[in-house]
Amino acid sequence: MSRGRPWTAEDGAQLRRLVAAGCTDGEIAETMTRHPDLIRRHRREAGLAPGQSRAATVALMRVNRRRLGKKVAGRAEVADDRLGR
Repeated sequence: MSRGRPWTAEDGAQLRRLVAAGCTDGEIAETMTRHPDLIRRHRREAGLAPGQSRAATVALMRVNRRRLGKKVAGRAEVADDRLGR
């Protein structure tokens, strides 16, 4: 039974470069023509944090900004109410 081509040291080096560039596991899998689960397993074994696409980073920043804005606005409104403004 064939299990595909073996993982090489070059594959490991390419994985580290792509993770450092911020590529997601899916993007790395497409680039390396490997299954995303295999990429995820080797990334974890190498102790590398998951990559994140630029679009995902921007979306998370927007969500966090909105959350922070609501919390700050809510606190300001409560403070104004307490001070009778």
